Amino acid sequence: MTGLRYGELETAIQMLGAVRARHVAPAELLERTFERLHLWQPVTNAFSQVWEGEALAAARRLMSDPSGMATGVPLAIKDLFDVAGHETTGCCAAYRGTKAAADAPIVDRMRQAEMVFVGKTNQHELAAGGTNLVSACGPTANPWNADRMTGGSSGGSAAAVAAGVVPWALGSDTGGSIRIPSSMCGTFGLKPTTGRLPLQGLMPLAPSLDCPGPIASTAGDLRLLYHLMVGSDWESAGDGDRPVGRRWRIGVPGGFFADRVHADVLDLVQKVATTFEASGAEVEALDGRGVEDSRRVWSRICYPEFGAAHPRLEEKRGDVAPTVWAWIDEGRRLTVTERAEAARRREEIRRWYRSQLQTFDALLIPSTPYPAPNPTDNVIDLGRGETVEAAAVGPGWITCSVNLAGLPALNLPAGRSADGLPIGVSLVGDENRDEALLDLASQWEAATGYHPRRPQVPVPGAPLRSAPKDRA
Repeated sequence: MTGLRYGELETAIQMLGAVRARHVAPAELLERTFERLHLWQPVTNAFSQVWEGEALAAARRLMSDPSGMATGVPLAIKDLFDVAGHETTGCCAAYRGTKAAADAPIVDRMRQAEMVFVGKTNQHELAAGGTNLVSACGPTANPWNADRMTGGSSGGSAAAVAAGVVPWALGSDTGGSIRIPSSMCGTFGLKPTTGRLPLQGLMPLAPSLDCPGPIASTAGDLRLLYHLMVGSDWESAGDGDRPVGRRWRIGVPGGFFADRVHADVLDLVQKVATTFEASGAEVEALDGRGVEDSRRVWSRICYPEFGAAHPRLEEKRGDVAPTVWAWIDEGRRLTVTERAEAARRREEIRRWYRSQLQTFDALLIPSTPYPAPNPTDNVIDLGRGETVEAAAVGPGWITCSVNLAGLPALNLPAGRSADGLPIGVSLVGDENRDEALLDLASQWEAATGYHPRRPQVPVPGAPLRSAPKDRA
């Protein structure tokens, strides 16, 4: 066991400060990381690859000169980023044995910052789903309740951060894949403006929608990781994106963003709105009608791009989960007219968001329509006498509309459901207003006195939960 106590140096910023001051060695941080990883992995199955020996060797090399932007801080990487010398599988059996010759540009930036790579995180197979139940590496489980899903497709990254194994992780978001598991596991997560970060070296789902981004346990860590991903100077960034001469204006849409949403989620949207209002922001309700068909439009954009991005999968169809392959099949069945109509509606949805954001600095919306459900739930209770079918209203019911618009969105770990499960609320900003969302997240964190809660540490040797029914 390391000499680090529970609750000590839990954030990336704290770790970095201690390493720079030589109060702790990077190897000590890594030893604790792997102690926690080995306790949590049998419960959550958050990692698809673990590089313990390589990571500890790298940490020891960094002890002599801790001069990097994030020297010695542990990082987990979603299994669709290329890391030189390691497999990139997207947690799909069809891609096993495919090793990357070089780091993805974003991963290279993390290496140049002198982070230490712990391993790859489990994900929904090929990112084609929002539950993380479908994976060649087995399903992930929520660290707050192993009978509940993490959400996906970056479920392993969010679970590893929520459990305190790492302070931050890389994820990607095509239809909500950062915000969904961040909401269900209780972390911060940012989907940046689409195109803000490079896609080279990332296994694609739908290239026009794909967006890499950070997951972290605090707003400060989220900002730091985002700036390192972008390649900018994080220490001089922030606190400068507020519109000059006026207060923040935040819109809270109803309609689509309040229908088919759990009562506990709606209560927390209002609670977050009240917090911002008490902090000096102008908060106003607005009409949320106009994007009700977002999920259907999103699928008609995503599915054809997905099939086109993986032309060789046909040769290994038996190594692809049936629910994942169903997306490719559905994309192939779409007519030219249907695809053209989806492209037209995508532009209308983008204009709807940007029209609202001419008035408001951010929109405040639910991240997911409900807290993390049980994987076997076909009907989900929304409270107050309402239910929805899981097949009709999936975890990405709300998030995918933002991807269609290409806008930045940030999940706040807003609170808990009546039965103690995390619930997230998202801030959506206009194009290239990522920094404004980070500023608002920091303001909310300060106003609430938020600090990360950790789930109860599992009993050593706890059995891995059995795989649930294959459902995308």
